[in-house]
Amino acid sequence: MPFYEQIQKKYADRDVAVFNIYVREPHAGERGFPGIRNHETYEHKLGYARDLARIKKMEAAILVDEMDQKVHGMLGNLPNFVYVIGKDGRVVYKATWSNAETVDEYLADLVNKDPAFAGKPKLEHAIFTAQAGTQI
Repeated sequence: MPFYEQIQKKYADRDVAVFNIYVREPHAGERGFPGIRNHETYEHKLGYARDLARIKKMEAAILVDEMDQKVHGMLGNLPNFVYVIGKDGRVVYKATWSNAETVDEYLADLVNKDPAFAGKPKLEHAIFTAQAGTQI
């Protein structure tokens, strides 16, 4: 199970939603990805997003960007970025490279300080890489 799927389950009762933004195939046609092509239509792009979700057993919502990658551009055009957006709609955490352990640590601190969850047990951050295999 991908690390962000674990984070989604861990924080399910703390008003945390996890989603991915599928923007493009970064290595289309390169060595190791000979059967992957650049998106030709939006339906083609949707198909690749569905394939990714199935292959990686992803349960978190996947938002598929427009063909011109408008949303990706507005968010900085980075290859593996992560944003945490607070309840007020403002960005409270941003990283240029997604690291599940760092995000989990930030989320644990954020929800543990939230008065709305004062009666709930404190959450500790996890070490996900200890569970990572060497196979992709």
